[in-house]
Amino acid sequence: MAADFLTLQDLYNRVPANTVNGYFDDSNNGTISEESAIVQDVLSAAEGEFYSRIMRAYPGNPKDPGGAVQLLVANDSTLRMHIAWIAVEIACERRVEFTTSEGWGAYRAQYERAVKYIDNVSKGLQRSSGETQAGKGANTGGNLQPAPPAGTVGQFVFASSRDAPGGHGGF
Repeated sequence: MAADFLTLQDLYNRVPANTVNGYFDDSNNGTISEESAIVQDVLSAAEGEFYSRIMRAYPGNPKDPGGAVQLLVANDSTLRMHIAWIAVEIACERRVEFTTSEGWGAYRAQYERAVKYIDNVSKGLQRSSGETQAGKGANTGGNLQPAPPAGTVGQFVFASSRDAPGGHGGF
């Protein structure tokens, strides 16, 4: 399975090439290839984690080249950087010699920061520079009630519950 947009170069842009190569070079021959199954599995896994987190804001087919998710990634270098950090951590975790006793790799902090950033973009808590091309996410902008008609006072509505269908509260 080939990765949709993430490349080995994205990982090299984050960590030294010899470090990245060490995560993928299982045969210890000093070479790795972008097309190798191991590299593509890690890149696809990182993209899959990104897709699963961003789909609440950009539903539809994430693999559509003209789709909102692809436009978002293509036009937001920060988002792409965070997806690459996810891939670096996954690659690091592949080899037991690079993990802690809990199974985390050396890039746990970057992974957690990346996941938080992607979740915040998905929830509309953080804005992506790619939104100008991809459009706003479904969770951006809030759910505001229309203003009451002029000359009237808006009515506050309390949230209902099983025991109080009209809602608790009052003035």
